[in-house]
Amino acid sequence: MNLSRHNQLTVFIIVALLCSNATILFAPPSWYALRFPVAIGLVFILPGLAWLPALNWMHTRHAIERLCLIVGFSSVLSALMLFIALWITVPFTETPVIVGLNLLIGGGIVAGLINKSTAWSVEWPSRTTLLILAAIFAVALFTRTTRLGYAEFHEDELENMRLIVRAYKGEAYAAFLDSKGPIHWLLPASLWYLNGWLNETIARTPFVITSLLLIPMIYTLGHRMSHVVGIYNQDSVGLIAAGFVALNGFFVAYARHVENQSLIVFWGALAVWFAYRYYQDRRNSFLYYTAITLAVGLIAHPDVLLYLPVFVYMLAFTYWSNRANKTQPTSISYSALIGATLLFSGLVALFYIPYLTDPQIGLVYQYFAGDRIGESLLYNRVPNLFDQDKLYSTRYHAPLLVLLLTWLLARNFSRLGKQGWIILVTLVLAIVSTVSWPNLWIIGNINLAFAPYALLTLAVLWLPTASFEIKSLYLWLTAPLGALLFLAQDAADHIQIAYPAWALLAGFALQDIRNLLSGDTGYEQTPFISPRIRRGLQAVLVITLSSMVGVIVFYQYITFGSTVTAYWQAKLSSENNPNSGYNWLYGSIPRPRKLFSNPRLGGWKTVGYLQETGQIQGDFRSINESFAVPIWYNFQTPRSCYDDPDNSWVRRSHRGWPEEEQALIEQGYALTRIILVDQEPKLHLYEKYASETVPQIIDSEEYRHQFDLLATPKRYAEGESVEQVASLNFGDKLLLTGYNMPIQAVSTNSTVPVTVFWQALASMQTRYRAFMHLVDDEGNRWAQHDDDPACRLLTNEMRPQQRSSRQFRLSIASDTPPGEYEIMFGIYHPDDFQRLEIWDNLSSQPKGNSLSLGTVRVE
Repeated sequence: MNLSRHNQLTVFIIVALLCSNATILFAPPSWYALRFPVAIGLVFILPGLAWLPALNWMHTRHAIERLCLIVGFSSVLSALMLFIALWITVPFTETPVIVGLNLLIGGGIVAGLINKSTAWSVEWPSRTTLLILAAIFAVALFTRTTRLGYAEFHEDELENMRLIVRAYKGEAYAAFLDSKGPIHWLLPASLWYLNGWLNETIARTPFVITSLLLIPMIYTLGHRMSHVVGIYNQDSVGLIAAGFVALNGFFVAYARHVENQSLIVFWGALAVWFAYRYYQDRRNSFLYYTAITLAVGLIAHPDVLLYLPVFVYMLAFTYWSNRANKTQPTSISYSALIGATLLFSGLVALFYIPYLTDPQIGLVYQYFAGDRIGESLLYNRVPNLFDQDKLYSTRYHAPLLVLLLTWLLARNFSRLGKQGWIILVTLVLAIVSTVSWPNLWIIGNINLAFAPYALLTLAVLWLPTASFEIKSLYLWLTAPLGALLFLAQDAADHIQIAYPAWALLAGFALQDIRNLLSGDTGYEQTPFISPRIRRGLQAVLVITLSSMVGVIVFYQYITFGSTVTAYWQAKLSSENNPNSGYNWLYGSIPRPRKLFSNPRLGGWKTVGYLQETGQIQGDFRSINESFAVPIWYNFQTPRSCYDDPDNSWVRRSHRGWPEEEQALIEQGYALTRIILVDQEPKLHLYEKYASETVPQIIDSEEYRHQFDLLATPKRYAEGESVEQVASLNFGDKLLLTGYNMPIQAVSTNSTVPVTVFWQALASMQTRYRAFMHLVDDEGNRWAQHDDDPACRLLTNEMRPQQRSSRQFRLSIASDTPPGEYEIMFGIYHPDDFQRLEIWDNLSSQPKGNSLSLGTVRVE
């Protein structure tokens, strides 16, 4: 029996879905080479492949566009489905992820059976275009994926990874604990759950995918827009713009980082593609695609608000041009616009209404008001743009983009004649003065540096000689940049959201220069430039740009893709050798860990594995390392509340071992293990009161994969290992879920450590205190420790279901008689010392207002 192409695809999707489910449910976790690709397929391929035929392939036959839509629309749909699953299921575990993705893909299959596509023929670009695009993509693949999983998680990445764990544990408010939405951690969570265990490559894969996909997406936008503008080679603008995207250091860095930027930048470009298709075809369906994509992006991060002006302009222009052109074949539907607006608003409201009413929002306001927006009304952060761009893309990148943008503006304004030149030159000189003499623009307490930029944007939008495409791209560039550079105290690297538009504008400019040098500008001939001079200028341009590409790619390899040792060597060469090639090419090399995705590997997986297998025991602290890193790689075990933990771990920097290490030796710590990274000592592990022995030398690579296999969602949700499980309810406020009491016998002048584990049962207005007593048979108290029940988390800051722990220490005095002692524990109000009543859920019996955690023998 012959099946139609639609039915063939449907059968393929069904078989792929069934095989994927079988793999996820039954294949052992060690089958990484099978489980991980299947997970990628379920999240980033099958949803789009199932839905696009039902949507008639969004009315495109262009092969590159279809490939972008399969993966890109899959990312949007999967993100939305995962968000809904998070909203309606607590805890957020493997089951809602699998069920949600199956419903999403199954819904697409059913929709395709109802509305069968007839658009099966595709149009491929020329072989030359495909080869150039493949070469650009290969460069991007190199800079974005080289040693992708080499570096350990950055502390910002760990903020997101910890939210996954909190959602898995059932903390329904996990989505509100960040200054942005949850989508950027839902996608890596889905791959983690589906694969079964985690490493850095798995977590960063969603961001690599969308960063790479941005390249062909920008190509397709350039291809479509240049056709309307009248560029004689449609593909060239798109290819040039794709090349700029491939070389953009922000996009390289955040492709290798568990954060939202790669997602919202790509979804912004995808939404522009939908909006532009609506402008071209007047199909109402594109309004809804735009609405869904923008809503998902806005749930991911509020920066997407800065994209809205360009969409308002594009839609307004579409409606205005439709009214001006009475011969338009497709009528405008105002009901579709209202429907798309309601769809966008409804999806956004699903997150932002509860988010804005959550208690955490006060801290978010403080963060944005204090760290981002600041106290002033207006700023001039234009120099920050060049500083940030230099750090990520070298000192050549931003000046080149500025020159190309200036060229494009000059070409468009020059068509107005003398009036156009006067307007442009005046505004450009004013803009230059905001960088060279910024104080000239400060009047009183108001910084007016924004004025020439705003006037230039208005002039471009008014310019009758500029096309709709140029105006839209310029607004896509200037609206986000204007807000971030003039309304924010610290825009940092958020400026990257404007770079896709800048890349496309640079593509138009460079193609215009190419046309000029080839003798065909599209506007007029240039006989005053001889063919020989044109060929010479073309050669100079090609050599210059090719050299820039090589210099930028090498910088990005060193800065993001090299080993820690190689990067340190480059940095030291830059610091210590004035004639270093790095200084000659780049001015300097950023200090290690200054940039996101900079190589960082401390060997912490080795420590986590040793701790998990019992080879290292006790509490810990780290020196010269962000506290979040060792906590994560010890399966969310909190660092010690005390300055004298059982273990102290010291990380070496590019300048050597920190001075604090010597103090450890003086305090009685002994070096027991040395962890090697790239065959160089990177971590020193000290143990308190350990015997002096030759430290064990361990290569971090020995335990790297062994640790990864242990890194399951369930294990991370468990947190610290609990020896004595309990379920003791303290006044319906706190639930003691267990405790560890590793020492059964002690001598005088020593310490008995006891760790207790909590789960909050309700919100509390009181900062309760806990007591732990060492008492004899007659009730005499020989040791005592009163403190907050949890370490670094007060009870009046706890949320319901939130988990925490604390180690209490009972110091055994020298006059303590030998014998058996009980360890008594309880919770009390600090004002009146009233103790909370205790109920044992396991035995269904009351325990009074204190309980015994066990006995210890003093010898």
